[in-house]
Amino acid sequence: MNTRIKIIFFFLFVAGAAAPGLFPRDRVSLENFEFRGRNYSLEAAFSPGQADLLLRGKTTAKLSTGMGGENILLGVRASGENFYVFWLNYRNKTIRLAYYDHQRGRSRLMPLYGFTFIGFPEIIVENGRLRALLFLANRSDNDDIFYYDLEQSALTQLTATPYSEKRFSWSEESGQLRIEARSLKRTCSYRFDPCLGQSTLVEEKISRRSQKRESTAATPEYYNTFIGFGDSITWGQIEGVQRLDLCYLTQMRDVYLPGYYGQSEMINLGNPGEQTFEGAERVNRDLDQNPAFYFLLMFGVNDIWRKEFSLASSLENLEFIVDAALERRMRVIVSTLTPRKDIFSNYQYYWDNLHALSSGILSLAAKKGTASIDTLKAFMDNTPPDGWKDLLEDPGTVIVDEVPIKVKGNHPNAAGHHLIASLFAPVLAAFPPLAPHNLDVLNPASQVNRNVFWDANYESDFSYFEIEFGFTPNALDYNLTTAASHYTFNLFPFLPQLYFRLRTVDRGERHSDFVTLETAAVSSTTQPIQKK
Repeated sequence: MNTRIKIIFFFLFVAGAAAPGLFPRDRVSLENFEFRGRNYSLEAAFSPGQADLLLRGKTTAKLSTGMGGENILLGVRASGENFYVFWLNYRNKTIRLAYYDHQRGRSRLMPLYGFTFIGFPEIIVENGRLRALLFLANRSDNDDIFYYDLEQSALTQLTATPYSEKRFSWSEESGQLRIEARSLKRTCSYRFDPCLGQSTLVEEKISRRSQKRESTAATPEYYNTFIGFGDSITWGQIEGVQRLDLCYLTQMRDVYLPGYYGQSEMINLGNPGEQTFEGAERVNRDLDQNPAFYFLLMFGVNDIWRKEFSLASSLENLEFIVDAALERRMRVIVSTLTPRKDIFSNYQYYWDNLHALSSGILSLAAKKGTASIDTLKAFMDNTPPDGWKDLLEDPGTVIVDEVPIKVKGNHPNAAGHHLIASLFAPVLAAFPPLAPHNLDVLNPASQVNRNVFWDANYESDFSYFEIEFGFTPNALDYNLTTAASHYTFNLFPFLPQLYFRLRTVDRGERHSDFVTLETAAVSSTTQPIQKK
């Protein structure tokens, strides 16, 4: 397909019903492009409760006439002598796909209902006419690929997998479509016959992880190391540059944890600009290369503002990431997301998506049995109604190394990072200590004493081991504490048997479960592992 369109600048803009913040300017530029030697621009024109799309070229056309609500630009497709503008119409929390045919000079709101997500369509053109659309969408519990025949007004679902398709590519072969779809765990090829309306799976490739390395005993440092996994917020971007000194991970290590946990180390695995799918693609490799006991996850702000946000797909990605950490027996804390105060903060579409994904994150934590923090609530509760804005960088332009950098207002500032650190740190410290493991009696046949040993506890907030013991099975009447990982019990001729159990207690008086010789073997199998 020959495309004769040059995209010069793109800035996705969501316009419509006013949300927290001031109402923005009357018009905002969305996209400028060139087609067949003429310059065009797309703008959003809005008033309370309404956002329209305008196309400026030789004349000005209002593309969204009669389409109430928020009209959210997806993009422009071109073929031959024509181009098409696609957008979502968002009204009463429902979406519809719409497009404008430049050559015909008319817009159409598609009769597609029941979808919670519709992606930017690919176009199929025959003899200069738009014949069909090919797109990702969701009207079940996950994202699939759909084909819509405009001439027949017929919708065909090409995939029906129990998971979300993330990306797809396509080509035409002898009147049929060859489609390659990527998901988290596999890549599938399909052949679709538009005349018969039949989609056939041709090939399936399972994504293979690199072979797991053998586990080895964790080092003392391992037990006091936490990973921050996320995007530019975790990376520490503030006003266009990385500020590791102000990043919430650094604040946890240097300010919050020393007082009630102790010494710790952090590993920053934030990657600016990433969406959750990209994080899911790298999480296994990153965790294999960076052993740590704690896993802090705050991820998803870049999913929300993109033109193709799918709640189901983002949550699937986050679950994949959490599972990768749990597979390594890490202690996981997940966080809801921070708001932003750029142009997006004025519109309901953004806030609905932000709250939906944050709510889904808390539900995911409950499902997986992990700890969680509600960062979004903490931000919004900061001196209502507008105090949350004080926790974010100010939009504008800053000069870094003599280079102007645009600051959007979508990253927490130093105060925001301090707040995030203050939420994560006590939850990390609140985990109970590890139970004693590898419990053993060196001289079980001795009539004089029993020398009992177990592995040392290297957690920084470790305080002592508590031992209960006695000389009859159901009467552990004696109690002692020790910081050592061994103890010698003296026996008596008239009391030759010894029964005991022990547990770990930390400086916050949190304790593990008791273990005995019988349960210690089970306990030792549930300890975290470190990759070589």
